[in-house]
Amino acid sequence: MSRTKGPSLRKTKSRYSGDTVLIVCEGTQTEPNYLMELKGYLEIDQAALDIIPSSGSAPVSVVKYAKEEISKACAKGNPYAKVYCVIDKDTHLSYTSALADVKNFNESSRKNPCKTVLCVIPSVPCFEYWILMHYTASTSVFGTGSSSPCQHLINTALRAQVPGYKKADRIFSRKIIEEKLDIARQNSAITLRSAVSAATDDPSSKMHLLIDELEILKNNKYFTDEQRGCL
Repeated sequence: MSRTKGPSLRKTKSRYSGDTVLIVCEGTQTEPNYLMELKGYLEIDQAALDIIPSSGSAPVSVVKYAKEEISKACAKGNPYAKVYCVIDKDTHLSYTSALADVKNFNESSRKNPCKTVLCVIPSVPCFEYWILMHYTASTSVFGTGSSSPCQHLINTALRAQVPGYKKADRIFSRKIIEEKLDIARQNSAITLRSAVSAATDDPSSKMHLLIDELEILKNNKYFTDEQRGCL
């Protein structure tokens, strides 16, 4: 993912009464650009959702940064109900460790008065697999050649659908969200079920589950006790 630094996308909370959530991204452009467009498309209250890039690209760095933000918000008396880590697997050596860190955090947070839940939204091999879901329910495994799994996906399957695909294109993100979001959600659900049935995560994305969560927040403002965990 591109690591060019940009301004923080965190919004100041105003006149809003309800649960708030945070999304911490691995990338600083592609993912936050897409998610900001998604937030606008879903018409989620500005104060209900913060979107910020992590200070590091490794999955464990994203999780660490998310936990720091949870602690800060809790200390200020404005805790998040949930925090989502949008991460890639690709060739990251810390992917499995990051998943374990999240599990351990949630188990220990039961003793935390703020009770923020930490959720992982992985894409395997990378976020571009979710972009591909806007076009096709591909179950191809990427990275069998000399390229990384993510670059292989981009160079083959994704650019076959979008010949001029470039990362961090916010106008493109807006277009596919407006035109193809329902298709992406359906395809992502199909391919995740296929991966789970095959006892793997490759390929798959849980971005459609994140959108389910955001719609719950938008429509109800609060998560019920049954919805306090991760989908």
